[in-house]
Amino acid sequence: MASGGIRATARALCVGLALVACSTGQGRGKAIGPAPSLPEQRRSARFVPLPEWYWESVEPEITGSPKGIDLPVPEASLVRIEGATRVWDELGAEGRDRLRRDGLLVLGSADAAGARPPATRLRMGAFYMDERQQRVPYVVTLDALAYAMHLAFERALAEVDDTVLAPELDSLLSKLDVRLAAEQKGAGVEVGEALQLARAIVLVARGLASEPPAAAAQVGGELGPAIAQEIARVVAHTGRSPSALLGVPIDYGRFVVPPGAARPGSFRALAWLASAPLVLVARSEVRGATLGVAGSRLHARTAMVLARITDRDVDAGIFASWSRISRLLTFVWGPSDDLSFRELDDAATAVGVNLEDPKFVANVISVDRLRRRAAGVRAPLVYDGTGSRGPAGVSLRIFGGHAPADSIALASFAGGHESAMPQALDLAVWLEAPEARAALHEGGGDTSSVYEDVLARAVKARPVDGAASRHASVHGSQLDAVMTWLAPRDDSPRPLTSAAAQRAAIESALVSWTYARHDGQALSRPRPARTSHVARELQVSGATLPAFVEAAPDVIARLVATVGQMKRGLAGLGALGADSKAMGTLAEVEDILRVALRVATRTASDEVLPAEDLAALASLPARLASLEEPGDDGVAPGGPVVAEVFVDASGHRLLSTATGAIEPAVMIVREPGTGRLVVAVGAHVAHHELVEARGRETTTMVGRDGTFASPARASYTSAFRIVR
Repeated sequence: MASGGIRATARALCVGLALVACSTGQGRGKAIGPAPSLPEQRRSARFVPLPEWYWESVEPEITGSPKGIDLPVPEASLVRIEGATRVWDELGAEGRDRLRRDGLLVLGSADAAGARPPATRLRMGAFYMDERQQRVPYVVTLDALAYAMHLAFERALAEVDDTVLAPELDSLLSKLDVRLAAEQKGAGVEVGEALQLARAIVLVARGLASEPPAAAAQVGGELGPAIAQEIARVVAHTGRSPSALLGVPIDYGRFVVPPGAARPGSFRALAWLASAPLVLVARSEVRGATLGVAGSRLHARTAMVLARITDRDVDAGIFASWSRISRLLTFVWGPSDDLSFRELDDAATAVGVNLEDPKFVANVISVDRLRRRAAGVRAPLVYDGTGSRGPAGVSLRIFGGHAPADSIALASFAGGHESAMPQALDLAVWLEAPEARAALHEGGGDTSSVYEDVLARAVKARPVDGAASRHASVHGSQLDAVMTWLAPRDDSPRPLTSAAAQRAAIESALVSWTYARHDGQALSRPRPARTSHVARELQVSGATLPAFVEAAPDVIARLVATVGQMKRGLAGLGALGADSKAMGTLAEVEDILRVALRVATRTASDEVLPAEDLAALASLPARLASLEEPGDDGVAPGGPVVAEVFVDASGHRLLSTATGAIEPAVMIVREPGTGRLVVAVGAHVAHHELVEARGRETTTMVGRDGTFASPARASYTSAFRIVR
């Protein structure tokens, strides 16, 4: 095999620039290819990303200058239509004063932990259908639209898990096992040891993929006990401890299977291949490394043989399975934070090492030259508890880790807190959201003497507005929408600018971020429903009821573009066909978002809505409800979700971000064309931050018995929320 074959292979797999990595779970699954050397241009430059990223920008066309709402609003200026009169009366004197002063008031609930809220507080469609039935003017909020996108992504990726990732992973493991076993016969000592270790890594994955997990029957050689021990530690989630097989620390707590995962074995197997590092540096060479020179040489040789057999020209079958998985993970999360096979091949070429020739694999001088060269390529940006940090952690994994911008920021902020744990509010501070720093300060989150320095470095590393790297993955595009939400440009102002409204936007955006972190976790979902979710009610009977869309067309445009990216990418990668039920759901949600974008744009332009927009807006509650209809298994999609986002250095504590119940947000909205200030109600989704002990069987607020445990809300939410 010519070394250029690997380079050509990897070039075909590179789907975009590195944003930056998930520090836990499948978020550190491996991806392919280094970042192309492309400029970070600002919005004015209108940089067009590469076609492989499947991103097409959508921009709202606003005429004139959007009008804000002058606060406080005199009571005489507020229009209360039908059910809004009851809502206004039930607010009480304090609530009415706060609504006039701030323009928004979220009505919380003091439900006891363990009590299950009514369906209208867990299902978005049910919430809006209830408001409409009570004849309350409603606002389709960004919370509702982000939720709809989340449901579509969950369904699409569940189908990808079921029809592509799980079967392709089984095929890959089988092919690798057969190939490595065959190549072991007649191999020399050094090459044979590398092949044996490579096969042992594969056999651990095969054992984990079985139900129940078990060591493979034919393990071969003296590594059998180590394989069995690895499988036992993964199943027991024993925390961070030295690997019996690889000799480096691995965080075994990351292998907890998410509740409801359709294929627990496939989840464990992929998580293992995303975790098992082949470390290329020795402790005598780089401070903090864990292996000796002999161990790092064995790991380097193992990486060399894996790079060779995953090349198209060496084994087309292995390449096809491996590259398909890699491209999908890259498309969702972004490029690798660890060294890729391409980078290893480029390093080998630079030092005159031919990966196709076993003599170079066996030759200690060639291996050391390659290790030194590879160690200088780049160090991982995010430490996930496996191996070592920074330059001491230079390694290669079969799939490995990603480094999205939010993960790098969280890792940075961990050093800015005395607890060594970041907070969800750090993300809003990093994005320079109004009121974020004040909210963090009120909770004592910025008292560390180094917080200012940590913040400055994190902001400097943040992708600038309009940077091509923001859309190098679906996760990057989701994060871009959160950035736009929290820090709108000067030409995209929000109608409500009170401190309370800005703090409510922070919580809502953190909910959208939670969806993004949750949606990307491969093989974590139930089996997909086989039925289509198309609204049965498109014509709304009865008198016309005022309805609105939150006037943030810049954010909605990002959501529209992100759904389009998901559709084009999954089709282009051959993961979903045109007849896919999930593709139909994506198309339905894209249309819902386009209706919302059209209405929000005309609202921002102060244009009277035409009859077709009014009809489309009236149908949105029913269309949202249709997305939540139970599938073939009788389980309704939606509801609260949890995503693991950070693990402390010891591996004992876990930071999770979670969504909660849907709460009514009473809002003052300007009616386009007439300028009337109308009292309306929209959906606001609660956000929760959880710090727990690592290795728990589940991290969820919704128990298996259907109870709902709601953790305490962050203190800053009291600025816009009243408990009734």
